Amino acid sequence: MYAVEKKFEIEMKLKREMTNIQELKAAAKRSSSLASDVCNVLGACEQRLQQLETAVLPLYGDTARLQQIHHNMEHTVTALDHVINYYMVSRDLADIIQAGPHVGSTDSLNIYLEALDKLAEAQNYFNKNNPQSVELENINQLYNAGVLKLENAFEELLSRNTRPLSPTALMDMIALEEDSSVDSVSVSGGNSTSSMALETMRAAAAWLSAAGRPPAGPLLAIRGPAALNSLIAFKDYLRSRSMAASPLMRAKNILHRTDSTQRRTSKIQKVLEKRAINIMMKASQTLEQSTGLAIGPRRSINDSYSEEGSDAVDEREAEAAGSLAAALCRVARREQRHALGLVPLPRLAALLAALLKDCLALLGAEVERVCLRSRKAAARCNAGAAACWALAARLQRLQPDMQRALHPASPAPYAALLNSCTHHCVRSLEEWVEGVRGDSAAGAVDGTVHQLAAAALAYCHALAAHMHVIGPALATEAWYARAASALTAADRNALMLALYMRKVLAQLNLSLRNKSEQYPDALKAIFLLNNTLYLLQGLQRSGLLDILMLAEPECEANYRDMIQDYKNSYIQSWNKLLSHLVLDEPLPAKLRDKDRQMLKDKFSAFNREWEESTRAQRGYSVPDAELREALKRANKQALLPPYAALHARAAAAAFSKNPDKYLKHTPLQIAAQLDGYFDEAA
Repeated sequence: MYAVEKKFEIEMKLKREMTNIQELKAAAKRSSSLASDVCNVLGACEQRLQQLETAVLPLYGDTARLQQIHHNMEHTVTALDHVINYYMVSRDLADIIQAGPHVGSTDSLNIYLEALDKLAEAQNYFNKNNPQSVELENINQLYNAGVLKLENAFEELLSRNTRPLSPTALMDMIALEEDSSVDSVSVSGGNSTSSMALETMRAAAAWLSAAGRPPAGPLLAIRGPAALNSLIAFKDYLRSRSMAASPLMRAKNILHRTDSTQRRTSKIQKVLEKRAINIMMKASQTLEQSTGLAIGPRRSINDSYSEEGSDAVDEREAEAAGSLAAALCRVARREQRHALGLVPLPRLAALLAALLKDCLALLGAEVERVCLRSRKAAARCNAGAAACWALAARLQRLQPDMQRALHPASPAPYAALLNSCTHHCVRSLEEWVEGVRGDSAAGAVDGTVHQLAAAALAYCHALAAHMHVIGPALATEAWYARAASALTAADRNALMLALYMRKVLAQLNLSLRNKSEQYPDALKAIFLLNNTLYLLQGLQRSGLLDILMLAEPECEANYRDMIQDYKNSYIQSWNKLLSHLVLDEPLPAKLRDKDRQMLKDKFSAFNREWEESTRAQRGYSVPDAELREALKRANKQALLPPYAALHARAAAAAFSKNPDKYLKHTPLQIAAQLDGYFDEAA
């Protein structure tokens, strides 16, 4: 049963599959028929497309050729219009070129520059395509005339907007940049070119530079003299201020002051001045001869070799030269800013160098003049010789600013100027030492401080203010480098100055010793004592002693030892007088004739020697009050005990019928006279 059902089921499945196969065959037949129909349709379409392509392609070629012909015709018309413009440009732009550029504004100038550009373009066209054209000659003439008019207009605009800076404007510019306390400074004339004019000049200069004709010549011809005249006027201004501030000019102004109702001629004034000078000289000479007081030399202690003739350098001259350098820096910066945009950057360095060449030469001549005068002053041991170091310090401080102001020009000329100034300064140091060695000025008749000592102290004090400049300069010298290598100091600049001061003071001590040989023993000691104490106190007051001790640690002790030695030498000068107070043999109870005669001779010699010594030493000068009193005490200690003892013994003995003839002075009188020593000259 089960097998029959299974068989029936299989037969049914087979029948269904057969039916499906029949349906698939019928579908495949229909699909094949449809595919054949589609292929026939596609073949027909392809045939028709081939026929269409064969008919259209020639038409496309003809259209492309027509488009190329149209494009060529348009290009030809455009080129023809362009060429026709070249032939018409000279006639179209003749009026603009003949009228010249209008420099009132940048816009009006641009119209003129555009016209020149069109002429230049036409010029290039004819030079390339038709050099023999008559039109080219017309364009060249018009172009050259236009460029010449532009150059003339630029030069005129530059001249109109260029004028030298006034001295007061330069002073204000220097004060504004150097004085941090200045909040606002009115710099009148500091910018003589308006912004509109500067823009116009830059537009014209840019076109000229692009055309190969940069306006360096007009800039150099106009701005160069203006810059130089600015410095010359500033230099004259400083000189007039310096002359007005000088004591000599103030004295002349007082002498030359006249009443509105009574005017004297210059000839009469000169005669009166000369007569007054002669009277003063005679009066001073007479007073010196009668009293023994040195009026002229004593004044020179304060003057410190300051009155040495017209060649002596004045600090105001060095300050004026430094101010001139600062003014040059401001002028150079002004010219640098003005030249930017007026010439191409590659030409700017050469332009600035040429433009400021005369200005640097003027500064160099002024610095050289001050340095030479300073060296002459150093040879005469004038304390003002240190002024050249003040100038060197000012130039050194200005060097970074000057380099920026000269950029992109080379700063070598200014560096050479600074090196020359430093060289002169170093030479002046050695010439000062040589001046001390060869100084022939005699000491004052009263033995006061010599003017050379005062000048040396003032000179060293002035040098200390420029230690930062002197130190590096001396470090390049072989002798100072070797001497410094044997010493240790935190501040090398101070050490270099200390080595130089040691040289100066050593030579000064030798010179003072030589000058002291003109005096007798007592005054010789007073002279050396005055000068040595003056130097020690001056070094202490000014702080120079601390610097000197870097090179000579025992200098203070050495000075004090010298002072004590000179005190002892002065006290020993009384030995001759004291010898008259020493008896050859003790006095007997009853005087003999020879004893009486011995006492008479002793007191006569003492009185004579005492009066001469008193007359001389009253005129000796000891400016220091403490030293003066110390010497008086030492004199009393040396003289009063032996004189009082001998005076008492002689007064008790009847050695003469006229004792007042020999016992002229009591011990109290001797003490009172000793108290009067050095007072007249003091």
